[in-house]
Amino acid sequence: MLKLPSESYVTLMLTLLVGTPTLSLIGSIAVALTVGLGSRGLILAVITLPFSVPVLIFGTLAVQASASGLPTGGYLTLLLAILAASLSLAPLTSAAALRISVS
Repeated sequence: MLKLPSESYVTLMLTLLVGTPTLSLIGSIAVALTVGLGSRGLILAVITLPFSVPVLIFGTLAVQASASGLPTGGYLTLLLAILAASLSLAPLTSAAALRISVS
């Protein structure tokens, strides 16, 4: 499946486990910013894309490094740092954006 070495599946699952909540938190910030707009499809993508690209890059590089037999600790640490920042800042940012859109 996926033509990955069997050792890379652990890294793949770890990156999915860390990256998915991060992308969800980034999406929640973007939705909170655009909640008052009528058509928000394009602006939502424009806001979300620059913040989600680093998560996707580090996740891909971690799996690629694992498939090549290289250490993946640095990439996973960066993904965890982005998750920690998202967990601490996303609720505050979303709440502030919702407060602004309501008033």
